[in-house]
Amino acid sequence: MKARLSFAICLLAACSGSGNNNGGDDTGDMPDAKVFMDAPPVVPGSITLNGNVSEQGLSSKSPVSGASIALYANSDQQHPLAMTTTNAQGDYSMTVMTSGAIDGYMVATMSGYVDLYFYPTEPFAGNYTDGDMNMITPNNKNLLSQFSGGSQMAGKGLIALAVLDANDMPVTGATVSSMPAASAYRYNGNTGIPSNSAAMTGADGVAFMFNVSGPVTVTASKSGMTFKSHVVEARADKMTTTAVAP
Repeated sequence: MKARLSFAICLLAACSGSGNNNGGDDTGDMPDAKVFMDAPPVVPGSITLNGNVSEQGLSSKSPVSGASIALYANSDQQHPLAMTTTNAQGDYSMTVMTSGAIDGYMVATMSGYVDLYFYPTEPFAGNYTDGDMNMITPNNKNLLSQFSGGSQMAGKGLIALAVLDANDMPVTGATVSSMPAASAYRYNGNTGIPSNSAAMTGADGVAFMFNVSGPVTVTASKSGMTFKSHVVEARADKMTTTAVAP
């Protein structure tokens, strides 16, 4: 889902006292009081990421307990910035110390499920509460391909995305595209089931991109609306989820 971020601005400044001796008064050695007001102590910043992880079937979903959730920066995909595990309800929360926005992604892994990579629409720059992730089993991934006629191939990535408006609501009647192009673009029908005939997003705004690899720029289009594009990574035999929004 699109981030509804709470931005926190940290003003960091260094200060130094200068002598101001007047007639031998040693109070000149003390920093001016205004300096303290203009430059408060430097305090490390942090952001908290929350969400729920569930198993997405064709008609229902249930919480995934014990899934491993990790946050990575795109600049270092070998060392997680933070890690946690979902509780019995599939909920998770993790806090990471940061000096600025984190341009990165989250990964959900659990035995028996396809590894899921979650990319926000923009860098994590404040407390993030839209980190819900829907995992699928390998069998349901195959059913998704069959129902939609996506012909997903081994060794290729699969992207699922939601097209949202400025209020984070699903957009009906939008089409999606990518660079490089996917082998097939598919949409959920009006019943919420992947369709091989739907030509645009239905009521849930969900679309799929089959057989993509590497860095992929995703976007959407609809008459009267303009959507921002952004880059995600499509990994072999994994699933990537994201959203496209104005």
